[in-house]
Amino acid sequence: GYAACEDCDDADNDSHPGAIETCDGEDNDCNGEVDDGAADATTWYADTDGDNYGDASAATTSCDTPADHVLDDSDCDDTDATAYPGATELCDTVDNDCDGTVDEDDAADASTWYADADGDGYGDATVGTDACDGPSGYVADATDCDDDAADVNPSATEVCDSVDDDC
Repeated sequence: GYAACEDCDDADNDSHPGAIETCDGEDNDCNGEVDDGAADATTWYADTDGDNYGDASAATTSCDTPADHVLDDSDCDDTDATAYPGATELCDTVDNDCDGTVDEDDAADASTWYADADGDGYGDATVGTDACDGPSGYVADATDCDDDAADVNPSATEVCDSVDDDC
């Protein structure tokens, strides 16, 4: 019933020098520290912006949740609380939804732009597209009544020519 080495808890067969440390609130390996380097510790990720998504490059293992850490490691920018998987994409030069693309055409605050085929600065209300920035050949104004004639638009001068020159 005697051994040549010292045991930290003779009443527990799982606690002895060289034992594997586990998350059980005990000093299994008799090194004087509880749950240190536990084999079954959980990996936690720093969440410095408080959006409940962590930074995969800032991981730590622990039996208990460290302050400002979460289980999820999918945050694409842990310095911006508006950027996380599933966030609403906005026209703000940030990849808000963490899909690898900035300011997609389906951003919540994207503008509607209208085709300006005749280049007069007024667009065709029937030919529009949504985007954060105006695509080439598109304008924000949709009041052109004839997008095939540059001299026919809301700022044109009305003349007697049987055409609605000023829309």
